Amino acid sequence: MDWKNRLQYDEAILKALIDRLHGPADGDQPDGREIAMRHLAGKLAEMNAFVEDCLSGRTESERSVLLYKLRIEYPLYAHLASLSAMPAEYAEFSVTA
Repeated sequence: MDWKNRLQYDEAILKALIDRLHGPADGDQPDGREIAMRHLAGKLAEMNAFVEDCLSGRTESERSVLLYKLRIEYPLYAHLASLSAMPAEYAEFSVTA
């Protein structure tokens, strides 16, 4: 699987996890939101490691171009990755209904 296909697949998983966060509360599983948040954090960490692996060994110019393309082509990943890098007091991940 090439890196573009992998990132498209992973971004689709991110979207599904976000949908689970916005979905109705499950009466059988009161901690479903916490589980979805853990899965989301795990997927972001996995994607960050993959991106860093793809960028390793590249020149600064190549890295800059690829990071720009990454932000344009995979906006959800780029946005969530930047939010997850912020300290907790600056980024609030709560969802209000």
